[in-house]
Amino acid sequence: MQRNPDMRLLFPTSFSDACFRTSRAVAQLADICGIHLTIAHVAKPGAATIGTRRELDSFMAEADHYDHCRRVLIEAADPVEAIGELCDHENFDLVLAPASDRLGLQRLISASTRARLINRCKAPVWTAGKCLDRSLFKSSIQTIACLLDFDCPTDNHLRLASALAWRTGAKLRVVTLVSDADEGTLVNSLYSRAPLMPDVAAAQIRSAFVGLHCPEVDVAVGDAVTELPRMLSRCDADVAFIGPGQALGGGWSTRLAPYLDRLPCPAICVDGASASFEGWSFQAGDSRAVAAHGQAMAS
Repeated sequence: MQRNPDMRLLFPTSFSDACFRTSRAVAQLADICGIHLTIAHVAKPGAATIGTRRELDSFMAEADHYDHCRRVLIEAADPVEAIGELCDHENFDLVLAPASDRLGLQRLISASTRARLINRCKAPVWTAGKCLDRSLFKSSIQTIACLLDFDCPTDNHLRLASALAWRTGAKLRVVTLVSDADEGTLVNSLYSRAPLMPDVAAAQIRSAFVGLHCPEVDVAVGDAVTELPRMLSRCDADVAFIGPGQALGGGWSTRLAPYLDRLPCPAICVDGASASFEGWSFQAGDSRAVAAHGQAMAS
């Protein structure tokens, strides 16, 4: 009899090289906990041929040995909407969407398409840029980093990162950035809660963990495009949690934040429709994970 899964994964594939490399991340999770895996391919209307079905059935053949694996072939004009509807009807914990020149769901590789997935899917979205080519995906996740922004909600993705760290036995690190001080920074500080000094930022984060185990805190000075990859490399992060307002950039179109594809590790984006994601499957039956060692920052 199949046991209840720890994680329910949705893996949209276009059979690209990036998708094949992402299968290593799926295998890593399968080694750590019980997973239910759904592998989905979205074909254009009328393009779901017998050959396409065979390609889907043979993709990531090792997944057939997991606790549960199913393969879904969908015909749809809009692959993002098709995957979003699948998320609407099933309780997935994670959607995997690597960067690539082609993602199976038609162009599910362009930054804007992944941004649309984050904006549409009710489950957090796992993604990775160039690091996917060289990632080792160790047998255990050892360090989970969580990016905090003083001007964006932090409680939900911090709780999720903390719960996953508890479940995998990983170390949780909280990372944040402080802007370089200049005249523009001083003006912006009138409308921002972000501290201007690294020591103040670190102290404010630690004060939110009074009476609880406080994770290590790293603060860097500078912009996310340059400094965040360096900070994650220094702490040897295996995965980084990116919260509301941090994964999706502003502007007239839905776009990814420019630093995401430069990170040295995969990122789990809890933004867009997943900003209010309630919790992982394993939390439903484990109060210790629900009461994870991370809490919301003091307002």
